Amino acid sequence: MASLKISAIKRAQLREFSTANCIHIRVVPTGLHLMEFDMAVNSTFVSFDGGIQQLEGEDTKIIVPAILSTISGLGIGGNVLVLVVLIYVFASQSASEANVMLANLSATDLMILSVCAPARAVTYYKRTWTLGLLACRTTEWIQHSCLAVKAFTLLATSQARHTLSSHPEEQSNFRQKNIVITLIIIWTVALVFPVPDIVFSRLKEEGNISLCVSELTFHSQDAMRVFSKMLPLGIYVLPIILSAVCHIRTIFLIKPSSHEESFVARQYENSLMYLCVIALNTLMMLPEWVSWVWMRHRSGESCKPSVGLLIFAQVCVYLSSTFFPAILLTMHVPLRESLNNLCSSLACRRDKHRLKLEGNGNEMRTVVMRVLDERGCVTMMERHSDASCQTLPDLEHFWSERRNTTVTENNDPLPWERLNQSNVEL
Repeated sequence: MASLKISAIKRAQLREFSTANCIHIRVVPTGLHLMEFDMAVNSTFVSFDGGIQQLEGEDTKIIVPAILSTISGLGIGGNVLVLVVLIYVFASQSASEANVMLANLSATDLMILSVCAPARAVTYYKRTWTLGLLACRTTEWIQHSCLAVKAFTLLATSQARHTLSSHPEEQSNFRQKNIVITLIIIWTVALVFPVPDIVFSRLKEEGNISLCVSELTFHSQDAMRVFSKMLPLGIYVLPIILSAVCHIRTIFLIKPSSHEESFVARQYENSLMYLCVIALNTLMMLPEWVSWVWMRHRSGESCKPSVGLLIFAQVCVYLSSTFFPAILLTMHVPLRESLNNLCSSLACRRDKHRLKLEGNGNEMRTVVMRVLDERGCVTMMERHSDASCQTLPDLEHFWSERRNTTVTENNDPLPWERLNQSNVEL
């Protein structure tokens, strides 16, 4: 990818200094002479919000938005499919705490891919901020809030699985009130934690150029120093460590002697699936948080992270939300079985509708039952009714004789009555 560097349009003030192996350039876009002077005196530039702006090169204008749009489209489709399957599970079966948490994770990923990713794709394409002041102040806040919801939901799910493994007799109890309270707490804390993102975001406008940036005033530097340590620690490091520890302890708590073999295998598969989700989230979020902390803790003499690293970090965030439904639908056995049942149900309904249009009567019913039987779509009621009409082998001979209730003329027990009847007829 050529020319991943800040555009060299007219600069009103150029400050560069070199360290051991790097050179820093202060960005001053066209028409921001007075604004740049004010920022140099009263505030400090930290980073761009909602995507890096003022990139040069036609390749970055086309390739980066295309990559983000592709990732967003695939991820939205996968998460919508997961939500549809979970809704089908809720409608056909009793809801469970694990499925509610999975639905919350999928809805959060859907929100990231449908709100945050398109905003960055538009910014990379336009090279300036065109989405207005409200979007500028909230774009980083929404993304960090969604990442916090994912981390806290994984932690709550891990803790719930550990509790159920410790007390398996409570596994069938679905505590709806506790689930609602847990979700309210998760979303409340996740929305409040990154509020400083709104405070530090600024929209700089001069002429036809708008930039969405994070900047620090002289009085907010201490607050930013604390916030830049607390945010990654609270929504990245601690939730990942605690979630992994809970699942590892859950694996050791599973005792094959006290449960059926299928139940034990299912528990191991679910723990492995959640550990894969945690590992994926850890690896994909690492570039984003490394670059985020680097930008806010660099000293005046150190190198800034490269533009390529910043773009790669943002792409990894959205890849994590795209890979989540793929892992869920391949490794989570109950969900995969529910997807197969949903597809079979839809196929059966389509065949029933088609065959109803093609024919009628007993012939049509025979064809329908044959097709449905080939697809394994015969309903439980029909199978149950067929089973109820079957005769036990030991009573086959008894009922076969009792079914023939017609009295033949040779075995008539009252022949004289028939004789009198025949005489009357004559």
